[in-house]
Formats: sequence, C-alpha cells, structure tokens
Amino acid sequence: MIEHGTLFAATSALLAGMTVAFALWTLRVPTGARPYGYAVLVACGSMSISYALMAAGLLTVETTGRTESVVRFLGYTVSWSVVCFVLGAIVDADRRTTLALIGPVLAAPWATLASWVFDGTIAAVASLVLLVSLGGMVYLLVGPLSSVAETVSGERALLYTKVKRLILLVFTGLILTGAVSEQNLGLTGAFVGQTVATYVDLIWLAGFGALVLQYADTLEAEEVPSPFSKVTRGGTHGQPD
Repeated sequence: MIEHGTLFAATSALLAGMTVAFALWTLRVPTGARPYGYAVLVACGSMSISYALMAAGLLTVETTGRTESVVRFLGYTVSWSVVCFVLGAIVDADRRTTLALIGPVLAAPWATLASWVFDGTIAAVASLVLLVSLGGMVYLLVGPLSSVAETVSGERALLYTKVKRLILLVFTGLILTGAVSEQNLGLTGAFVGQTVATYVDLIWLAGFGALVLQYADTLEAEEVPSPFSKVTRGGTHGQPD
C-alpha cells in the first residue's frame, strides 16, 4: 500500500505540472483574459504547495481514526476563494453576493474538519454548520447568482452554469467522502479516503482551469472585469459595498 506521504508528494508534483501547463496556456490567451488564467494558477499552485506540506507532515491534528493535515484545508481556503471570485466576475455579481458565496463554500470543509477533531456537542454543532453551509451554497448558486447570470451573454451564462455544476459535483463528492470516512461512518480506511479526496482535488482543479481558459476569448471580447477586482470593489449588479 502506498504511504500517505508518497501519495501527497505525487499529487503535489501532478498539480505542479498542471500549474505549469495552465501557465503556458495563459500566455496564449488574449491579454484581457489573462487575470482569469492567473486565478487558475493561484488555485492550482496553492493546492500543489498544500500537498507538498502535507507530504512533509506539517500542521497535523489528531482526529477520530487518524491524523489529518490542517494544511489541506488552508489550501482549500485559498483555492475555493479564487473559484468564488472567478464565478462572481463571470456574471458580474456585486462583491456582497460574491463574498456571501465564499462564506458557506469555506465553512463546509472547515466544519467537516471540526466534526472530525471534536466530539459531543461541538461535533454536533460542526455537523449542523456543515449542513447549513451546504444549503446556503446551493441556494446562492441556483438562486441569486443564477438570476444574475441571466443578465449576461449566453456564452458567459454557459460558463457560469458549467462551473456551478462542477462546484456542486465536487462538494457532493467531498462531503460523501467525509461522511463514509473512518472519522464518521467508518466505511472506508485511511488510504481509500485520502486517495478519493486526492482524486477529486485533481479533477476539480483540472476542470476549473480548463473551463475558464476555454472561454478566454469570450471574457476578452466582452471585457469582463478581472476576478481580483472583486476584492476591492463591487460589480455592476446588486448593491456594491
């Protein structure tokens, strides 16, 4: 059986290679769309670094069933925040709506970790936070953000729909993996759980990067604002902060 450290190191190398590939792709897209390529690089690069630190065994905590690395969740914080900013920029959602999406998207993985580390009342509260976060994320994706997507061009709306579906599928996979893990239902061992989680990470990062860069021409032609602008100002839809 492959050691966790070896699995994490191999995943880090794969993600590093993916980051390089996306960097080369980014150099070939129109200048106006390159901020989206840079966002992809941040998402992939942060998870590559996270897996390298996981391979080194840094920042671990004891959970029910095994030792878990906090670094994975720090990587999720960076990468999933980037995804949310990109998604908001694609449909030109206002900053408040974009930040509202980031809240539940980040709360879900951290609540999962908390439910593994603690027991009793705290674990129950963490599980409740997880359910509420998932509900809030689904509501924002299929409600307010989908409504805003109806106001932009068909190509941008289609890109939004594809990324939205990717997010929903990935979170379904991650949550199911966490639910059947040895920390919760105990239906899988440590190796199976880590392997599945790693596979899901590779799939969603590859899918996210490919989808965004495939639509680079559309993002350039319609002068879609940089996703990083969401950090400092609001969009044109909704009430800016």
